[in-house]
Amino acid sequence: MKRFYGLLIGSFLLATILSVFGQGIAYFLNEKFIPIWPVYYLTGLTILGFLLYLLTALLIFYAYKNKNSTYKYLEPIMVLLFIAAFGASIWSLFVTAMWWG
Repeated sequence: MKRFYGLLIGSFLLATILSVFGQGIAYFLNEKFIPIWPVYYLTGLTILGFLLYLLTALLIFYAYKNKNSTYKYLEPIMVLLFIAAFGASIWSLFVTAMWWG
């Protein structure tokens, strides 16, 4: 159970960090790694954030489908996921669209 919640919260937090701070991370990757245009890094980080949110939603759906009583915090986590994921994803998509022009 701890492993499930660790994976769930870890993917959720990583997706939120990548979505909200993607612009700064893209500049960092441009300076410290391969010097390509940061917009490519930002696009990759945006897609990775979406995929991690999707992974989190699939994990919640899978646990909720099994009706396992040990996972008693799924409803609050689901509400938090949909509120935070919607806001962070819209922000990330907006920033990426502005960078592409």
